[in-house]
Amino acid sequence: MESNIIMKSKDRDLFGVVIKQETKTGFLSVSELQKAYETARWQYGWSDKRISDIMQTDAFKERTYYLLHNQGIIKASFTAFMEMTKKEGIAKVLKGLGVYKTTGARENKVTFTNPYIWILLAMELNPMIYATVVTWLTDTLIFDRIEAGDEFKPMNNAIKSIVPNPDYKKYAIAINEKVFGKHLTGMRNLASAQELKKITKIEQFISQGINMQMIKEDRQIMYAIANFSL
Repeated sequence: MESNIIMKSKDRDLFGVVIKQETKTGFLSVSELQKAYETARWQYGWSDKRISDIMQTDAFKERTYYLLHNQGIIKASFTAFMEMTKKEGIAKVLKGLGVYKTTGARENKVTFTNPYIWILLAMELNPMIYATVVTWLTDTLIFDRIEAGDEFKPMNNAIKSIVPNPDYKKYAIAINEKVFGKHLTGMRNLASAQELKKITKIEQFISQGINMQMIKEDRQIMYAIANFSL
């Protein structure tokens, strides 16, 4: 059973490098972030920077501590955290906290990290990279995701008006299968802006179809989702 698929979205293209993201954890590829920086630095004349070096700085460690503390991932004091990173190394500490990991070996070795830490690294690498990342998070992902989420409740309310005790999850899965070709938990959180717009269109169509009495029963809802023209 697929449980933690690596997704590649066009909306996560950073200077020609598509940033991989895990569906289950939301972790983003640090390896691809470094590749994106390498690509951009030759284009824009930036200096050589390594993520591994950034992670050794006290400024990065301090910001990481407060990010993890705010998420409830770490309970230790700031002083204890800094001592731990000095003794064990920042990468080992983050791996121990479950927010940083490496998979594969040699040429297939890929490092992933918590999305908050990933964005912090992007910010530390270069302001242009940080600006690009913030733009995809706000313009193409967050607002479209909010719209898709906002349309889900009206659709459910419409369904409730014609289906006794509706299984809302069933309809959500059917929409995922229509848009993505399959269903995996958390897929919508990683969807591209285009995919989110498709979800919104289906949700609106079902709501309108029910309100106009064109869709009158469960079977017709499932048929409409499966045959909706994207």
